Amino acid sequence: MEVYRFLSQTFLFSNLEESAIVKLLEKRAPKIIEYKRGDEVYSSSNKEKLIGFIFIGRCEVRRNKCDGARVVLNELKEKDSFGVLSIYSEDEFPTQIFASLNSSVLFFTAEDIRYFVNNCSQISNNLIVFLADRISFLNKKITTFSGTRVEDRLAAFLLCERSVYGSDFFPFNIQKTASEINAGRASVYRALDALSEAHLISITDKKIYILDREGLERNLK
Repeated sequence: MEVYRFLSQTFLFSNLEESAIVKLLEKRAPKIIEYKRGDEVYSSSNKEKLIGFIFIGRCEVRRNKCDGARVVLNELKEKDSFGVLSIYSEDEFPTQIFASLNSSVLFFTAEDIRYFVNNCSQISNNLIVFLADRISFLNKKITTFSGTRVEDRLAAFLLCERSVYGSDFFPFNIQKTASEINAGRASVYRALDALSEAHLISITDKKIYILDREGLERNLK
């Protein structure tokens, strides 16, 4: 796939004509780096702040626990990005990115992003929308841990999972969910039954289907 066409399908360059993307890249061309499966793609050891887009392949977002164990937080597929928040922060990149398949990653520097924002209002708007969505996602995460009722915490968790998978239909694991919302498995099952009876979700073959997103969100208010 051509780089211009690829970028038009990412959040940063969405709603831009290919000709406009070509013009921007004439001034700020990205760097594309290839990685073998298992290679480290990005971490706090990188001195240069970068935004990465998965051009080909897949990558994993990992974090090391205190005991040294490595936890996979998320999987990034083609057109997904990482590092967006870090270019506006002085903090170190909090996680590590590893190639889970042979992959190619397209990188822009922080200076590139500032150039795009200053010279293209659509990119500026796309970035604002992305950051607003991230804030909303983090607020739901906070609700997951601060809600008093298990149903509220479960609703917040399911909405977060919906954001992660980008779909109303996604895999569901009872043990992971119980751990995430700090509840016993029996309580989670009861909460699932309550949300199902309210016609907010349905459960089939270890998968969740969100029937009423707005209804779930009302559980958080």
